[in-house]
Amino acid sequence: MLESFRKGQRWLTLIFVASIGGVFIFFFGSGGSGIGPTTPTGNAIVQLDDVQLMMRDFQRVSSQREQMLREQLGDAYAQLNADQIVASQSLQQLVNGVVLAAAAEEMGLHVTTDEVRRVVQSSPAFINEEGKFSPQAFNAYAQSLFGTQRNFIQAFTRDLLGQKLLELLTAQTTVSDAEIDLATRYALEEARIAYAAIDAESLPEDEPLSDEAVEAWAEENEDALRETFNARAESLATPEQVRARHILIQVPSGGSDEEVADARSRAEAARSRVEAGEDFATVAGEVSDDVGTKSLGGDLGRFARGSNDPALDAAAFGLEVGALSEVVRSDVGWHVVRVDEKVEAAPATWQDSRLELAREGALADRAAARAEELAEVLAQAIEGGRSLEDAARDAGLTLERPPALTRRPDGFIPGLGAAEDLMTAAFTLQEGESSSEIFDLAGLKVLVQVIEQTTPDADDIAARRDENREAALVQKQNGVVEAWLADYRRQLEEAGRLKVNAALALGS
Repeated sequence: MLESFRKGQRWLTLIFVASIGGVFIFFFGSGGSGIGPTTPTGNAIVQLDDVQLMMRDFQRVSSQREQMLREQLGDAYAQLNADQIVASQSLQQLVNGVVLAAAAEEMGLHVTTDEVRRVVQSSPAFINEEGKFSPQAFNAYAQSLFGTQRNFIQAFTRDLLGQKLLELLTAQTTVSDAEIDLATRYALEEARIAYAAIDAESLPEDEPLSDEAVEAWAEENEDALRETFNARAESLATPEQVRARHILIQVPSGGSDEEVADARSRAEAARSRVEAGEDFATVAGEVSDDVGTKSLGGDLGRFARGSNDPALDAAAFGLEVGALSEVVRSDVGWHVVRVDEKVEAAPATWQDSRLELAREGALADRAAARAEELAEVLAQAIEGGRSLEDAARDAGLTLERPPALTRRPDGFIPGLGAAEDLMTAAFTLQEGESSSEIFDLAGLKVLVQVIEQTTPDADDIAARRDENREAALVQKQNGVVEAWLADYRRQLEEAGRLKVNAALALGS
């Protein structure tokens, strides 16, 4: 229904979901402050003056955006952990929507009841088989997604107001041939790079820290070490733990009642053998379906609460040492559990934690110093006229060679993640040139060399000018709207009118 509704009114792109490649792509994760420093009253997610958007509004937008992204990304949706992207973009969309509507009203724009009625009643989404508007279809849609018709009309009116303002903001935007050609060049350029990435957070296995080095670091950093201990004492405490064994009789996924009953009967039989005096480990080795523990006599090792299936945890922590549980059902099957040891919870002590914390600190400092030293060696070699490839080989480092890069606004480079400055260098350096600049990226010191560049010729760029004109215009319009919207949001935030509860929406 929603899809046909969007198709029915091209100029209503903004209403529900920003279309990729349209003027409103800036909703799709654009920058800008967006999230105000103050929090709305009550349970509102977004509040601007008297307008309040609730969790229902956030969930509606999130659901629509998730569907759109899943259609675009397919299997890559899960690989990219796109749920987080959907959540942040949905919040941004809600904020931008109320900001645009408020700005439109203050500029004297308005939407009449007749406009809303005309658009709704002409939407294919609400036309029945007889070709007439269906109040029942409209009411079902409004109630399903907005709770009431009134909520729908209010949201719909705000979206129409925002759409009118967007049309004003972009109406006078033009794009020159030079701008089109530059955008085309950027889209077609490719660079193949090699980079050296030196870990600044951990040491290689063949460079361990001695106990003497750790003790020396602890003595030099005693005060800071005590501060760290005090801050982390709770997490360093030893939780209550048990050491237990189990016998698992697995139930097939979606198993029938007969299969469940048969598995339970086998588990009861195994329990009876142990209860009669047979060795638990021997029985587990013969009948348990847990391939990871049966060769160990069912030994689960020592574990804290939350480490296993809740039913297994409940059984283990509810038993005395040496006691045998009744047959217990978990998500995977039936268990018989025996507890071999119990360890009481204990607070962390300075004496027990001192060297452990000191080793963490010493390793971090040594790894950072090692990375800095190696990076400087490479940088100096490059400044002396050597290539990164040769310098890295002499230093015993291996260069990484990602697939060919294209210019991306987020600066994403395979193996490194977002690296905008490095991406810029990749398209600034000449073919074969190495950079002595050291890039700090997520715990790495990185240097880069351009191996190969592909640059489109002027004739190819000119031949694509007409087909790329609309895309270049859209990109420029996006820039105009983004800049204007970011500035207006900032004004609303500073005036205390715009408030956003990001923690409630994003669960942070």
